[in-house]
Amino acid sequence: MLIFKEILSGVIIGILSGFFGLGGSSIATPILRTFADVKPLFALATPLLTVIPSSISASLVYYKKRLINFKIAKLSIISGLPFVIFGAYITKFFSWKFLMIATAIFVFVVGFTFMFRRKMLMDKSYQEIESVKLWAIMLLSLIGFFSGFLANGGGIMLVPLYVWAFKMNIKTAFGTSLFVVSFFAIPGALTHFILGHIDLKLFLILSLTAIPFANLSARVAVKLKNDLLESAYGVFLTLFAFYFFIREI
Repeated sequence: MLIFKEILSGVIIGILSGFFGLGGSSIATPILRTFADVKPLFALATPLLTVIPSSISASLVYYKKRLINFKIAKLSIISGLPFVIFGAYITKFFSWKFLMIATAIFVFVVGFTFMFRRKMLMDKSYQEIESVKLWAIMLLSLIGFFSGFLANGGGIMLVPLYVWAFKMNIKTAFGTSLFVVSFFAIPGALTHFILGHIDLKLFLILSLTAIPFANLSARVAVKLKNDLLESAYGVFLTLFAFYFFIREI
């Protein structure tokens, strides 16, 4: 029964990963805790290892549609990668309860703010493109840190940043995010593996289920309207994060 729940979790993670350009780890932790009752540290870190092949698989779909901005992707990797390892390492000094609640709050804030993206883009401060890019570079480093600390590829933070600061359309933001996430996940996953936070059996199950469904859902996502994807993205993150927060406390 437990294996069935883990398989089902992998399918859900894969679908949401390819569809929303998340890589999968951000939403995987609450999903594994909710549906399969996986131990907190394993639920936090194991999906990060799965992110590497699943995000590559999904990003190939976006690449074929020319929906990856490699210039911004390069900037993201250079700015954020060094902080991923540091963020992953210091998780050893925090309780699993804190990490679970921090994950829920973070996902909720990202989802909530994204629902008001259009109004925010009308603000004059968001028209100062160069200024926003300067701040965006600093935020990319911060995203790298949280990517390691919360054991996620960073896609849940990268997508809104790409849309707000670099004025990408939602599909290009998803594609670029998936590409960058595959790089962010490598040092984070290795660090968590050394710390003993990776369940290899669970990793195998998630790999066999999440990867093909990530690719399939990405194929569907690239055909949908941008407005629909934006709304679904914000609503899903907000509602699910709220539920996960209530569950963990």
